[in-house]
Amino acid sequence: MTFATLLTPAETALTAREAEILDFIARGFTSKQIARQLNISPYTVNTHRDNLRRKLGAHNGAQLASYRATLQFNPPGASAMAAKL
Repeated sequence: MTFATLLTPAETALTAREAEILDFIARGFTSKQIARQLNISPYTVNTHRDNLRRKLGAHNGAQLASYRATLQFNPPGASAMAAKL
């Protein structure tokens, strides 16, 4: 059982930015690379990574990428991210 199973759906709902960063993580980008693509600080990316790990009950980036692979949604801004790649 993970911590995420104890949370309500509202507590595990991803923000648009978290979903965008999760997509980058799933594609193998580092925090520095994500920060450059989104014009934000690497520390901000790490904060989003920490929030994602907490919300999804993941222990590392590989688990986050694996979780993203199981999701069937198109987060807001997905087309903007695709244009940056």
